[in-house]
Amino acid sequence: QRRVAPNLIVNTGKRQIWRQSTSKSTKVFRFLRIGTSGVAANSGQTNVISPVTGTLRTADDITLLSGTRTFQWVVSYQSGGSTKSATNIREVALMNQRTSPGGSALSRSTFTAVNKTTADKLKITYRARVT
Repeated sequence: QRRVAPNLIVNTGKRQIWRQSTSKSTKVFRFLRIGTSGVAANSGQTNVISPVTGTLRTADDITLLSGTRTFQWVVSYQSGGSTKSATNIREVALMNQRTSPGGSALSRSTFTAVNKTTADKLKITYRARVT
């Protein structure tokens, strides 16, 4: 299955980008977390609303796409007997630190539900473009 959904840069994300650009912060946006809330993204959010336990992961790959102003983060949740299983996954957030339950999100996105069993591999490709 494939889902494509817009994301929203939230207020904390905008503030953290300014902090990075002025050397006030060295925290890099490299963590993704999934959740089950379908509540639409809004600028006041700082994390996923209903996190799936154990899904805050460091991106496997972070890339500035060649010839663009687009960053791409990729994270994979593997399959196998001891891996994460979750139903009704409907949200993802890009974070700059490992915080729970607090938040340090750059952005948040919601999409139609996805289910992951231990037999499934879930791969998230998250993109943000500077315009």
